Amino acid sequence: MRLGAPDTREAAGRVPRPRTSFVGRERELGSARRLLGCTRLLTLTGPGGSGKTRLSIALAASVAAEFRDGVRFAPLAAVKDPSLVPASIAQSIGLQDARGQSLLEHMTSYLANRKVLLILDNFEHVLPAGEFVAKLLGASSDLRILVTSRSPLHVSGEQELPVPPLLLPEPAAPVSAASLAECESAQLFAARAAASVPGFTITGENAEAIAGIVQRLDGLPLAIELAAARVKLLPPTAILTRLADSLGLLVSSSRDVPDRQRTLRATIAWSHDLLGEPARRLLAACSVFRGGIGLDHIEAVCASALRLGVPVLDALNELVDQSLLRLGSSSAAVPRYAMLETVRDFAAEQLGDLPEQEEVRDAHAAVFWDLAKDLARPPSSPGRAGLDLLELEHDNFRAALDWYRETDPAMELRLANRLTGFWSVRGHFSEGRRRLGDLLDRVPSEDPERMDALNGAAWLATDQGDRASALGLLDECIRSARVAHDPVREAAALNCRGRAKQFIGDPAGGRADVERALDLQTQAGEDAGLAVALLLAGAAAYFEDDLGIAVERLERCAQLSAALGLPAVEARALQLLGVSRLERGDLQGAKAALTKGVPAVADIGDRFAIPVGVSALAGLAAKGGRPRAALMLAGAAAAYEEVNQTHRPQKVRTQLDAWLAPIRKKMGAAAQKLSDRGRKLTLGEAVELGLDEQPEDAWRVGASPALTGREQEVATLVARGLSNREIAGQLFLSVRTVEVHVDRILTKLGFANRTQLAAWAHDEGLLPRDT
Repeated sequence: MRLGAPDTREAAGRVPRPRTSFVGRERELGSARRLLGCTRLLTLTGPGGSGKTRLSIALAASVAAEFRDGVRFAPLAAVKDPSLVPASIAQSIGLQDARGQSLLEHMTSYLANRKVLLILDNFEHVLPAGEFVAKLLGASSDLRILVTSRSPLHVSGEQELPVPPLLLPEPAAPVSAASLAECESAQLFAARAAASVPGFTITGENAEAIAGIVQRLDGLPLAIELAAARVKLLPPTAILTRLADSLGLLVSSSRDVPDRQRTLRATIAWSHDLLGEPARRLLAACSVFRGGIGLDHIEAVCASALRLGVPVLDALNELVDQSLLRLGSSSAAVPRYAMLETVRDFAAEQLGDLPEQEEVRDAHAAVFWDLAKDLARPPSSPGRAGLDLLELEHDNFRAALDWYRETDPAMELRLANRLTGFWSVRGHFSEGRRRLGDLLDRVPSEDPERMDALNGAAWLATDQGDRASALGLLDECIRSARVAHDPVREAAALNCRGRAKQFIGDPAGGRADVERALDLQTQAGEDAGLAVALLLAGAAAYFEDDLGIAVERLERCAQLSAALGLPAVEARALQLLGVSRLERGDLQGAKAALTKGVPAVADIGDRFAIPVGVSALAGLAAKGGRPRAALMLAGAAAAYEEVNQTHRPQKVRTQLDAWLAPIRKKMGAAAQKLSDRGRKLTLGEAVELGLDEQPEDAWRVGASPALTGREQEVATLVARGLSNREIAGQLFLSVRTVEVHVDRILTKLGFANRTQLAAWAHDEGLLPRDT
C-alpha cells in the first residue's frame, strides 16, 4: 500500500495548512533548506511563540518535491508521555503499533528505501524520546527528520538551527510606512491587524507606533499577533502605551527566565488582563483539554463546574478575537478550538488559582466518560464516524484517564475498558496494554470490571501476537468469572481464549472454547455477546472446514449484528461468510456478502479484517475468470498486511494460494509482476478492483495500457515467432501496415528488437506459459 494513501487513516500525518499567511523568514528558510540538504536531523530551536512550527511548515512546502514518498507531520504538543512518541510517529506515517517485533523495527522496515521528511513538532516536553528518534534515523538511510523544540535533542548527528525573532526596524533609521515595508515584524503586525480590521495598513500616522510595538515585543511572532488582535478596539498608539505600562511591570517581576520568554509571557498576561472576567475563567478551564476543544464539550464542562455569567460562545469569541484561542475548520459540524502550548501553559497556571479547579477537571473527565460509556468490548466497535470521533478526542481521553488515575482508579478502569475496542481497531495496542496492565495491579480483585480489563488486555495481546501473555490473562479471567458465577464474562474470556489459540500457534482447543462460549451466551440471552460468540464460533467452524455450520452461524451473526447496530461485528461476519460461500462454490452468495462486508470493513478501518477481505476478493476474482485482478489483489493484501503488522489466519493464506495456483502456473513470471503492481494499490483502489465486474481475457491479462488493441494483437503474434508477412496474412493487413505497428510497439515499450518484445510478452502474460 502506498505511503499517504487516503484509505489508511493518515489524516493526522498531513502537514497542516495554516489559515494565515506566512510573513518574512526568507533568511531562515534559506538556511534551513541548505542545512536539510546536508544533515538528516535538523532541529529548529527557540522560545515558545518564536514561529518554529510555521517555519517548519513553510520549509516542508518548499522541499516537498525532493521527497518522493512524502512529508509527514507528527504533532507532539498533546503527548505528555515520552513513551507514546514512537506510536505517535508511527501513526503520522500511516502505521499502527507493532505485532511480533519492536515498533522501531516495524517503522524502519516500512521506511526502508522510502525518501520521507518527517516533522516532529513541539518536542521539548518529550526529550527522553530523543533516543528513539536517533535510533530511527540510524536505521533508515533515506529518512530525514525536522524537529521543532524549545531545546535541542542532544543526540548524535543533530544540527541545531536557532530561530531568531523577526527582523526589527533599524533603531537609528527614520521610521516611515516605506521603511517598515521591508521590516518583517512590522509586516506581520500589519497582516494580522488587517485580519481583524479589513483594510488596515501601515501609514505615516501609525508607523512610529507600530515600530515601537514590535520593538517592545522583541520581534516575537506570537506576541506581535496577540498585540495586533487589539486593533479592533485600540489604535496602535494606544496599544503601544498600554504595552509599555503593562510589560514594564510584568517583565521586571520575572527575572528568573530569559528576556524573550519573559516578554512573551508578559504579553500573554497583558492580553489576559484585558479580557473580561468570564473570558479569563474560560481560558483557565480550556487548559484541561488536550488536542482540541469542542464547543459542545467546553459548554458541558462550564454547565457542570464553572459558572461564567455569560453564554460560553460569547466568552469563546472574545478569546478568539484576542488570538488566545484559534478556531479550527469552519466547515466542521461542531466548532472546535485550538490553543497554542505557550498559551496553554499560562492558562494552566490560571486554572491553579481557580477555586473550582478540581470541579473543572472532574467535569472534563466526566464529559469524555459520557462519550465512551456505551462502547462495547472488542471485537465490537463503532462505525467509521464513531471511530474517527474517538481518534479525534484520543488526547482528551488520555487526559481524563490521567486525572482518574490521580483521583479515582475505579473510574480509570471503567473508561479504559470501554476504549479497548477502539485501541484494538485503530492499532493503539501497546498503550492499551500498558494502561490496563497497570490498572490490574491497582484495583481490587472483587471489582467485576477487573475481569473486563483482563479480557481486554488479553485481546490486545492477541492483536500483537503475544499468545503466552494472552492465555495467562484469560486463564485468570475465566477462574474469576467462575468464582463470581458470571457466565457472560466467562463466555467473553472463552471467546478471547479461543481466538488467541486459533490465530497464534497451535489451534488445539480453540474451537472447544468458542463452542462453550456460544452455549453460555445462548443460555444468558445477552444478544450483543451472542453476536460475538456466533462470529467466533462461525470462524472456528470455517477454520476446520465445517463450512455448512460456518455459513449458518455467520448468517445468524450478520443478521443479529445488523439488528443490534454492531457494524464491526456485522462486517467481519459478512467477510467470513463470503469466504465460506466461495469455498463451497456459491459465487453469487459469496459476492453478495463480500460486496457489503469488505467496503464496510475498509470504511471502519478494521486493520485485521481488511487483508482477509481483500484476499476474499482475490478469490472471487480467481473463481470468476479475472486472473489479473486476482493476482493484483493478492499483492495488495500482502502489502497491507506488512504495513499494518497484521497476520491473516493460515487457513485464509492456504486457501488463497490454492485459488491462485492454476493462474500462477499459466502466467509464469507475469504473475509476480502483477502481484507487485497490486502492492502499489491504495485500499480504495483494491476494493474497487475486487468488486469490478468487467471480464478479462485470460491470455491478455498483462497487456500494457500503452498499446492499442491492434498493437496487442501484433505484439502477441511477434512473440509467437511469426514474420511480418505471416502476421499480415493472419490479420488481413498489408505488410507495410504490420511494419508500422511493430515499429510503434518497439518505440512505445523502449525495445530495440523483436527478441526483447517476445520476452516482454511472455512476462506480461500475453501468451500461455507453454507457448
